[in-house]
Order: sequence, then C-alpha cells, then structure tokens
Amino acid sequence: MTARRILLILLLVALAVPGAAAAQGGSMSTEIRCNFPGEMIEAGDTAVFDLAVTNRGDTGTCLLNYWTYRGTDGWKIRFEDNDRDVYRMLIPAGETKPVRLVAETSGHAAVGEYPIRVGIGEGTIWLYVRITKTHSDEVGTLEATAVDKEGNVVKGADVGLYDGDNRVEGMLTTAEGKVSIGAPMGTYTVRVTKPGYRPWEKEGVEVRIGRTTDLGIVPLEKENFFAELRVKSPSRMAAIGSNTQYEMTLKNAGRNDDTYALSVEGLPEQWYARFKESRDAVEEVSEIYIPSGEEKTLYLDLIPPYSVGVGEYNFTAVIDSSARQYEENMTLRLRGSYNMRTYTKSYRHDIDRGDTLTFDMTVTNAGVGGALTNIGINMSAPQGWRATVDPASVASLEPGERATVQVTVVPPADIVAGEYKVVAQVKSDQAEGEDEFRVVVKEQSYVAVLGLLVMAGVVAGLWYMFRKYGRR
Repeated sequence: MTARRILLILLLVALAVPGAAAAQGGSMSTEIRCNFPGEMIEAGDTAVFDLAVTNRGDTGTCLLNYWTYRGTDGWKIRFEDNDRDVYRMLIPAGETKPVRLVAETSGHAAVGEYPIRVGIGEGTIWLYVRITKTHSDEVGTLEATAVDKEGNVVKGADVGLYDGDNRVEGMLTTAEGKVSIGAPMGTYTVRVTKPGYRPWEKEGVEVRIGRTTDLGIVPLEKENFFAELRVKSPSRMAAIGSNTQYEMTLKNAGRNDDTYALSVEGLPEQWYARFKESRDAVEEVSEIYIPSGEEKTLYLDLIPPYSVGVGEYNFTAVIDSSARQYEENMTLRLRGSYNMRTYTKSYRHDIDRGDTLTFDMTVTNAGVGGALTNIGINMSAPQGWRATVDPASVASLEPGERATVQVTVVPPADIVAGEYKVVAQVKSDQAEGEDEFRVVVKEQSYVAVLGLLVMAGVVAGLWYMFRKYGRR
C-alpha cells in the first residue's frame, strides 16, 4: 500500500513540473497593442507609451524587455505600473493587462526618429520616439526661493548642487531670496546653507537639459543664537603718529536676545585697542546687549606706541556670545609721516654793495618712520643775482637726521641799495618746502666818509665867507 502511494505522488510531481516551467519560462503566447506607438517630443523630454498585453495562452508570469538602437545613450527607459517600476507581470489566461513604457530622453539627442522594440512573452511591438528639437550644448536650470519661517526672504544663502561629495554648481540667493543655477543633466543632492540658519537638504533632484526644475519655496529655520559681524574697511592705511578707528556693525541674527563680549587678539606689545558705542565717545565698552533681530554700530580705536615702525600689522576682533565665538581679521598698514624743515641762524643779512653773502642752512627730516630721499636745494634770487648751494643735493635723511649746506649769494655790482628777497626751495621724493631770506644791501663805507668830507668843506667855506664879508 505504501509503495502504491509513493508511486502516485511521483506521478503527480512529474505531471506538475513541466506545466509550471512553461508558465514561468517566458514562452507565453501574448499580443501587445499600443494606440499611439509613435510620440513627438523635444530632446530631454519624456515619452510615455501605454501598452495593453493580452495572454493568449495559460496563466503565467513573463519578463518585460526592451531593446534600443543608435543614438539613445543617456536615455532612461523603464516599465511602470501606477508609478512603480516593474520588470515582470502576471497575466491570467485570456486576460489583458496594462503596463506603461517610459522613455526619458537625453537633452543631447539629435533631431530624428528613434525605434524601441518591446518584448513581453512571445509578443513584440515597435515604438518610436521622434525628436523635433535638440538641446545639445545647453544646460538645465534649477530654481528655488529661500525664506525663513516668518516668510521673509533670505539673502545670501548658498545653494549648491552635489554629486556625492563633489560640488557641481552653486550660487548665493539674491536680495529677493532667489537662485537660478545652470547645471549639466543629472540627479543631484541640493544643499542650502547660510550662517545663522539650519542647513536644508533634498536628495534626488533631477536636472534636465533645456528644462527648468523649480524647487519652489525652501524654508530655512534660524538658529537660537547667532550674530553677524560686518566691518567697514577691515584693511586700513595710516601715517605713523595717527590713531586709527574702525567702524563695525554687530547684528543679533538669532532667535534669542544675547550679550556679546568684545576683545582684540594678536596685537603687538604696547599697542592699545578699545571699543566704543559712538565715534567720539570717551568711555570704552567690553560687552554689549543686543535684542534679537536688532543691530548696533561699534567703533574700534587702535592706538600704536610712539616707537612703532613702518609695516603691516594684523590683529583679530573677537566677539564672544552665549553659543559661539565670531572673529574678523583686520589689517593696519603704517606708512611713514614725512616732514622736512629748513633752518638758518638768521633770516636777515646785511651786506655792502659789491660784497658776497655766505651763510649755512640746515635741512632736517622732522618726520616719523620714513626716510627722505633725493633731496635737492635750489635758490631763487632777483634778476642779475647769482645764488648757489654747496652741496646742491643730499642722497637721503633718516628720521631725525640733518644735513648742513652752504649758501652763497652774489648781488650785481651796480645794485641799488635796498632790501631784497632770496628763496630756498627744498624738494625730496617724499616732501618739499621753501624758506625766505632778506638781504639788505648798503652803500660802501668810503662813500659815506667822502660825503661827510664834502659836507664839512661846504660848512667850512660858508664859515669863511661869513667872517670875511660879514663885517662889512
């Protein structure tokens, strides 16, 4: 009895297995129909074909196959059922089941007709995609608008398109919170970031050539504590001996009120820095309270020591808040202050007509921090006069140094007695100046004596005539 049962079971298995293999093997007798087997689109668009598959044989499952030919590189073709990607379908005997073929074309596709052969079971059908316009050498466009939770646009947010960790394209949002980014065709992760806001990310964003992908509104949420520090002209230049003032704006861009500590790091020895709430304030501040959404203007005075030299000095303004520290690197370039002075013991000289005037003049570099170079001295005198300087030039003078030159002035021989002006003009590569001298020319002393003798003779003659003829 047991042997007969085993024999019966083996017979049933032998009969069942061939039938199951036939149902699963793909040799199902099918018929495929499509009401519109040809579709006209532009390159980069998607063609959709709705197929109806009828099973003329037994119930079974069959694979969904397609074959493409020339020019379809970069196309994405798939079978769908209610927005699900599928690759097999079960069709009961005698029934008809729908399935959809979706063909996403490449924006680089050339104008022309492209055949697609579809095979489901034993049935086949030819489908055709005709490209009417190509978008080769074009890019796709990604658009978005960044706003905060209050609906205010967010300016300066960085919108980046990433392929893995590689940043492909990106830009900052405009004053209206918008971006329009051109990018190659592909599927990207879009990340939106801005200091003071929590990052926003979306994966699987597709960019098609010649088409615009609009992300719409991108909501950004503010952090609880965040500040924005803006320095007006963080790199300054000043002359040695002067104090420099930096203007900056500190804004509380977080959701909560906050108090900020103010300090400066990296100053050289003997330098002094102080924060003030107004440009001309006397009192300095070390911390400041700012409500959420408000901003305050601060002024930073930088006072170097008197002995400071020419050069570039770097330091950092540091703002400490409840949650983090903010830094702004700043630079001060100090140039030399140039001041050239001339000096002589006397600015008035008396000479007799026909004499030569000689005197010493000192040129001094009274500036701080910079050398005077190529110093030349020229004399300006009345017409007919001759004025010279020895030496007529000085190569250089360091701060505090001086040089003495000799000035020689020769008036003409027929000069009329009187007061005359002589000007010394001193000029270097960095500064220039002038000085005036008065020269008083007198008659020679023997002429005066001769005049006195003539006058004495006249007086003596009058006295003699008075004595001789006065008695009569």
